Amino acid sequence: MFNSAFSLMFMLFFKPLIIDSTIYTLDVHKMEARKQTLAEDIIDYSLDDFLYVLTHRYLYKIDHKHLSINDRIPLPQRFNYLSTNNENILLITTDEIVIIDKANLAFKTGVGVERADYRPLISHQQLNISEQNQVIHLISDTQTKTIIKIFDLNDGRLVKKVSVNRILCYEYNPEKKTLATLDIKNRLTVYDIYLNKERVIDLKFDCKWFSEHENGYIVYSERGIFFVNKYGNLIDFQAIAIKQNKSSEKFILLTENSIVYLDSLTLRPKRIFQHDKKIIGLFQTDHPNYTVVIDTNHNLFFIDINGMTMNPIVEREAVIEEVIPRVVSTDSLWYLQVGAFVSYDNAVDMYNRIRQNNIPVFIDSTNLYRIKFGGFQDKISAMEIAKKNDLNGWFVLQKKIEQKDFLKFYLGLEKYSLENGIIKKE
Repeated sequence: MFNSAFSLMFMLFFKPLIIDSTIYTLDVHKMEARKQTLAEDIIDYSLDDFLYVLTHRYLYKIDHKHLSINDRIPLPQRFNYLSTNNENILLITTDEIVIIDKANLAFKTGVGVERADYRPLISHQQLNISEQNQVIHLISDTQTKTIIKIFDLNDGRLVKKVSVNRILCYEYNPEKKTLATLDIKNRLTVYDIYLNKERVIDLKFDCKWFSEHENGYIVYSERGIFFVNKYGNLIDFQAIAIKQNKSSEKFILLTENSIVYLDSLTLRPKRIFQHDKKIIGLFQTDHPNYTVVIDTNHNLFFIDINGMTMNPIVEREAVIEEVIPRVVSTDSLWYLQVGAFVSYDNAVDMYNRIRQNNIPVFIDSTNLYRIKFGGFQDKISAMEIAKKNDLNGWFVLQKKIEQKDFLKFYLGLEKYSLENGIIKKE
């Protein structure tokens, strides 16, 4: 199945395409696509300085030009969405936001929020305001309503909550700092970033999705494409049955048996390409004259907009798969946090269970009773040990914790020593 990861992301030189578990970068000059395939389907991703990719078991940090995996960490639980800001990665689940350090993918903290089926509303790299590192905009749906919430990332406090008719789609404008939404009542509403209403437009026709265009909006329906100004007045209309429910910056649209290139001023067809293949997706590229389509067999093709010709894309494996550096820290160590408890008795119970397996965990009591295993001088070693011994938790990078234990122990057939708070393989 194709999901939300089936969309394109914009980059300076390359524009990756993500399908299921594969990331592609496109080269229109060579008619090629280099690809990097992960072990699992991609749940969500975010692109800024790197491509951050969320799967069921891992969080990846990927060089989006060369498709090399620069870092990764295992996840102790499943997350539904991912967002980023200047310094952090935010992993979102139904009742918690986990904050991960972008620089090294180390766990920072978890913030509890009231329970709902959340997804991020505005990507943090778009906000570009002083509050961007302190708040997050989340959205959740019922059958008829959508709840929009702003949470404080420091303590999970609910800053603002708005309940509206269920939203079909939305678009954030980072230049105007406005959020526009389209709901099931065919109403376009424009908010500022604090969810204060700036404008409401009641449309007189059924709508499916929309996009901002010049001083108005392009609105799509089953009947065709409408152009309305910012006051909701109908300016133009083009009858066309669109197959793919997403807008196109280049006004290249996919129908059941054709690809249509519209004039952006008049909405009239400039060129039409009739296809006899089972095309199921159409995507933008950085190149002004090319777009990409995919068929039911996962074959990729470039469409030349000017000539309206279809050219097959040759797929090649990325040469570099993983280049995670073995950085040895001098003042901080890696620890695997396998549990955190408010109750001291519960922490002791877990501590005793793990200690019975000859794993020298300890209790680090700061604001919570945290069960940790470490320290390791590099994360790769910590990850390898955790995987081999089925240890599940968060990897934390922090100043060395003094441990009085001096011991030698076995994990499987491998011998380790714990001395001066550092674990090393013998």
